[in-house]
Parts: sequence; structure tokens; C-alpha cells
Amino acid sequence: MKNKKEIQFEQLYESHKDRIYRLCLGFVKDEDQSKDLFQEILIKIWKHLDGFRNESEISTWIYRIAYNTAITFVTKAKKINDKHTEIPSDLNLSDADYPCSKVDQQLNLLYKAINELPELDRIIATLLLEDSSYRVISEISGISENYVAVKVNRIKATLSKKLNPLIHGN
Repeated sequence: MKNKKEIQFEQLYESHKDRIYRLCLGFVKDEDQSKDLFQEILIKIWKHLDGFRNESEISTWIYRIAYNTAITFVTKAKKINDKHTEIPSDLNLSDADYPCSKVDQQLNLLYKAINELPELDRIIATLLLEDSSYRVISEISGISENYVAVKVNRIKATLSKKLNPLIHGN
């Protein structure tokens, strides 16, 4: 028989797993790292679930944990990656080497472009893709709603500049 915490966690997992995983993809480039980050976030949510005080929406609380965990994870991963060598540069894999649809390719380009943004811009873009309101983005990122709007416009302009030549082949 499951206890109340287990039931609540399963419900939260089911309703937020896709959004959390996409947030992970916005922070790390590697799919395996995304899965590791995803698990770390779930563990933190589980550990701190009893401490949720209903001072905000549970989704805001979850994304705040996800955001903070992702920042820590990326910082640790960067330190580790700096110590390792890179894949040989003569190994040239192209998009044709990976089977996926055109939509998947465009989504991959979008996430790759988002991943190149500064940290705060990455989280804003990822939350925006999840249809989070400016209020929720403000609560998670710690900046005002007005500044979120300014950042969104700048992010859209930056992503357009990066993606238009890639998508349209210019």
C-alpha cells in the first residue's frame, strides 16, 4: 500500500515529467546527461516534498528545484568536462548520421540554439516553451515580470538570428 507522499509524488511525476525533462535538455547537450539531471531533480523533489509549504503553486516550486539543480549540475559537469579530452575532430558526424524527422531536426536545432544562450536566458526560453506565464517565470528566475518580457523579446531576436539561416539554408 502506497503512503500519501508516494501517491503525491507519482501524481507530480506524471503531470510534470515532460516539462522537467525538456528543461534538462535546455541545460545540457548530451542526452545521457539530461537523463542524469532529470533523476537528480526527481530525487530532490522527493526528498523535499514534505517541506513544500503551499506558499506558491507546486509547479513553481518544482521548477525552482529543477532550475537550481540544473545550475549546480551544469557547473559540476563543466568542471568534469574540462578535465576530459574531446572527441577526435576528424570524426565528423552529420545530421544524416542520426535518423529523425524534419520536425525533430528543427527541434534539435532550437534546443541547441537555446543551449548556447546565457544561463538565465536558457531557463526563460525553456519555461516559455512550456507555456509558463511571465509571473511563473518571474518567480522561478527571481526577476520582475517586466524584465521577463524584455528578456523574452531579446531571446526571440537572438534565436531568430541563429535559427533562420539554419532552417532556411541561407
